[in-house]
Amino acid sequence: MNNRAKLLVSVLFIAVIILCICLTRFYFDVTKNTGNTDSSADISNIVRTYGDKRVFESENGCFGVLNNEDAVVIEPQWMEIIDVTQDLALVSERINDTILIGGIDFEENVVLPFVFRSMIAIDDRYYIGIVDEDDSRVIYNERFQPVFYQSYDNALYENGTLDLETEKCTFSYNLADEQPLLRKAEMFCQIGKLPLEWRIANQVLLADLTEEDLLRINQCVESYMDMLIQSDFTGLPDISGGDYIGGLERPNSFAPGIRFDEISDFSFGFLDQDEGIYGFSFSVTYHSDQPMTTETEATAPSAEGNQMVHLQFGFSRNSNNKMILTSADLSF
Repeated sequence: MNNRAKLLVSVLFIAVIILCICLTRFYFDVTKNTGNTDSSADISNIVRTYGDKRVFESENGCFGVLNNEDAVVIEPQWMEIIDVTQDLALVSERINDTILIGGIDFEENVVLPFVFRSMIAIDDRYYIGIVDEDDSRVIYNERFQPVFYQSYDNALYENGTLDLETEKCTFSYNLADEQPLLRKAEMFCQIGKLPLEWRIANQVLLADLTEEDLLRINQCVESYMDMLIQSDFTGLPDISGGDYIGGLERPNSFAPGIRFDEISDFSFGFLDQDEGIYGFSFSVTYHSDQPMTTETEATAPSAEGNQMVHLQFGFSRNSNNKMILTSADLSF
């Protein structure tokens, strides 16, 4: 064998040795976050156990998580470990002089943002997260997935019932079953300067309606009444799903200077259950602060003294499953 061949064999031999060393380090590396068995974790004591996971306190006073093989799956760098689920650990840390709560998986990726001031467990399956910045409430399930359509100004839990409140609504849910069941909805909208507070507790209706449906109905009624008072229907396409429905537009239905005095006779229910059409109706007593003109006398009912109008709205879902206003009838 000549010298060149010997040199080539030597180089290949050295390369094989280096490759073996690299592979050995890769497979036996114990510093990876998915299972660090290095004793440098300095475990002081075991604090709590969650299934096959154990929360431990390190000698530096921070907290981490061990698996059932005593490998570190969450490094001891957190102020507190509040809960551990199959998918994540709920932890707290100091951010800009504020202690905030968030969630990390077992590769220490942030999967729940660090925006919460507190996280309150309810009913063994749900959590109320209180956002530090605006004091709003977000409801999570045991996997820390959002349960409801929106955040809330307040959340109250008592005897299996969760009440979720915002400025214009309160939704009451029964948490006893596998899925939260909407049991009652209390809504608020503005008709002119009068408040209209309406309530639904009919379980047949609520079984078919969501928070989003009810909020949409509430907003459509309020918007349409504003358009009716102002005789300005430019916002009509938005509440009718972008479709122009000629029967909805009733310019000059009221005389100028209309003032609403009292709301009565509220009703909400199915107009046609098979077709999924809902009816929302109420009566309004009104008067006008301005005298009738020749033009308005021809186009609007008399507003001398107190008058009454009955309003009947129809709602149904469009092809995108969005609740839209499909009819409006005014009976003077």
